[in-house]
Amino acid sequence: MRATLHWVWVRTPVDLDRCYRILGVRSDADLPEIKSAFRRLAREYHPDRNKSTGAEEMFNEITEAYSTILSSHGLPVPAGVGGGNGGFADEFGGKLSFTIFADKEVVHSVSPKLFEREIHRRFNPKLAPGTSCKIGTTWFELDVEVSSKIPLLGSRLGKRKVLLEWYKAADGSDAWKVISWEKFWNLVREYADISTI
Repeated sequence: MRATLHWVWVRTPVDLDRCYRILGVRSDADLPEIKSAFRRLAREYHPDRNKSTGAEEMFNEITEAYSTILSSHGLPVPAGVGGGNGGFADEFGGKLSFTIFADKEVVHSVSPKLFEREIHRRFNPKLAPGTSCKIGTTWFELDVEVSSKIPLLGSRLGKRKVLLEWYKAADGSDAWKVISWEKFWNLVREYADISTI
């Protein structure tokens, strides 16, 4: 009987300071500066464009550093960043997904250029309370808030639709907060923008 030796490659997490050094930016750099550095380096070292030795390894380090920095800022890491196509959504045919839950759960995958428009068509203030939308790992839900300023009639006349953002509280339980539609659309644009590196 012959013994077979199998190698297992284990990656250790990259420390945050090293991530900033890999991207060539200061540790206090803002998101647009980080994104710009990532785009430049990812294009330079992408295996489909750079066939030199070490380019693929450098590309993997760059995408891992970028995804680590995004995660440290609490931002969603786009599909493809940190592996696969490197997040070149438009250039390499990638799509962004979002989920709408009303009567049933439906997952939509669209081009990043159409992302905001498609969400707006399927998730907006005109929909019934209880309709939900998942973008990245975050759920948003339409609900009704009853005005307590109108006694007795408040349950009928004082209703207004609100948008809730669900998140995990420090103790691990599900929690929610009311957010404005303006903030929601800014989050949608930011998610699409990060994903189309």
